[in-house]
Amino acid sequence: MHSRHLLLVLMLGLLWPMVGISQVAERYHQFGVMKLEMGDLHGALADLDHAIAADTSFVNALVDRGLVKIRLLQLEDAMADFDHAIALDPKHATAHLNRGTLHERNGDREAALRDLDRAVELGIPDPAVFLNRGLIKSRMREHDAAMADYSRAIGLNPRYARAYYLRALCRAEKGDLDGAIADLDQAILFEPKNAPAHADRAVAYEQKGQLEMALVDFDRAIALDPSNARVHRNRGIALEKSGAYDQAIADYDRAILLEPNFATAHFDRGVARYRNGDRTSGCVDIRKAEALGSEQAALTAEAFCQ
Repeated sequence: MHSRHLLLVLMLGLLWPMVGISQVAERYHQFGVMKLEMGDLHGALADLDHAIAADTSFVNALVDRGLVKIRLLQLEDAMADFDHAIALDPKHATAHLNRGTLHERNGDREAALRDLDRAVELGIPDPAVFLNRGLIKSRMREHDAAMADYSRAIGLNPRYARAYYLRALCRAEKGDLDGAIADLDQAILFEPKNAPAHADRAVAYEQKGQLEMALVDFDRAIALDPSNARVHRNRGIALEKSGAYDQAIADYDRAILLEPNFATAHFDRGVARYRNGDRTSGCVDIRKAEALGSEQAALTAEAFCQ
């Protein structure tokens, strides 16, 4: 160790016992947070362990250690830290937020909602609370309640691209394609390289019959993420509707190359081939889709591929 670094270590070692245990804990906590922000998860965990050892009632350190443990996939230990933090301070809104998010990750939506509701009651000024609660409600197909939460998240952060995107999905589920497109416009404005937003806006345009605009968005989505089989399949549908069968079949080819057991892509390619005059290859694809479990393919094969 260089003498300069050794002197620093010795000075810290002499200083910390003099400043009191709570200040020692706070310093370790600060170091842990800095390391977390730098991506040094194991270093952050070690420092936060020291902070909590120095002050076992240090709630913020427990919450931050829980976050580190989530990122290290130590989920049970993370839950224990959040439980301990809330036992020490039942009004710690961030602890409820993080525990709620972890409950949802573990599949316990009711417990997740209880924690997120509590975080809202405590007045946490964090749009992530409303976004996470809205996401749970949308997964429970409570779309109106979910949209209300996404709207509250946007009210707190008008540039919250993720909230616009998720609200758009709810609007699309309810058949409000214009509203979905308006929200996706905002999501793309704030995150121009958001491939899913381009892909979903393309689907909305395609459903409205605006095929040219749909194809522009599909092209952009695929340029941003060429490995998404479902986007290739969806662009194939738009191309097929526009009469470009060869291009549509090429997209279905790509979707199947990326995901060989993609039953819907096999079915769509079969139908496109059949309509394009290649009935033999079309029926081969339709039968393949049937073998992969597509009921629609089974009905089509019975009607057209005997």
